[in-house]
Amino acid sequence: MSKPRVGLIGIGAMGRGVAANLLDKGFAVSGFDVRPEACEWLLEQGGQVAADLPSLASDCRTIISFVVNDAQTEDVLFGDKGLVGCMQPGTVFVACSTMPVDYVSRLGDRLAALGIHLLDAPVTGGAAGAAKGSLTIMAAGERAVFDLVHPVLQTFGGRIFFVGDKPGAGAQLKILNQHLCGVHLAAAGEALALAQRQGLPLDIALEVLSSGSAFSWMLGDRGPRMAHEDFGQVTSAVNIFVKDLGLVLDTARQAGFSAPLASAAFNAFVSVSGQGMGAWDDSAVMCFYDRHPGTAELPKPPPKTH
Repeated sequence: MSKPRVGLIGIGAMGRGVAANLLDKGFAVSGFDVRPEACEWLLEQGGQVAADLPSLASDCRTIISFVVNDAQTEDVLFGDKGLVGCMQPGTVFVACSTMPVDYVSRLGDRLAALGIHLLDAPVTGGAAGAAKGSLTIMAAGERAVFDLVHPVLQTFGGRIFFVGDKPGAGAQLKILNQHLCGVHLAAAGEALALAQRQGLPLDIALEVLSSGSAFSWMLGDRGPRMAHEDFGQVTSAVNIFVKDLGLVLDTARQAGFSAPLASAAFNAFVSVSGQGMGAWDDSAVMCFYDRHPGTAELPKPPPKTH
């Protein structure tokens, strides 16, 4: 039996890895992205490009969304020439974006009223994990819907967790994930900036810190970019953590919960973004400590990437 056609919205750093794995595992892929170069890439890989969202909705019963946030998700679904009104009853919309919990919960109800299933399925693992098919997926929704699309999730997910039968539970876990990622990344930048201030060789400092109990995934992955001020190879931008840590703080505030470490990390990312580095790689959070305007020369802007 041939595998079903899967719709994919958002063919960026994450979406490309997902598309490649779907195609490699024998799924037909119809993609949509506002950037022509992203669509050209998908065609080169053997996928198809939908002319617009309504035509994608008519072709696919499973649609995966890798857009940036809730505003883009809302536009994809309910905006002019959006999916809603064109999706077939029973279609599964797999939302992989990091979004506010309340929005995701309400979205599940809104789509259910239209006969559409929402699988709340944010991911972690970055562009590298998407390319390797090793993402961690935190999925919430009806169990039968999760079981139905599980073969699709397996193409790009190395660890797939069913975390609840109501959309929103996945978003809750993803926000906790981003809490730790943001704090760990800011802490790595702070430690290496202090090493730099003390005149230590950063390559050796990084090797030492990575060899023992001080190690974290963020230090290992972003540390080399910090040590060489290589902020131009963007896998995740500073502004992504401005958004995600903002969600962490909003969630904490609604729960009446103090989150001082998340607040400190958020301030570091906001400051760096305010210095004009919001589109740079998130390892540039290190610049919060030693790159203030008027006191040091800023690194050159990174080249444009697609």
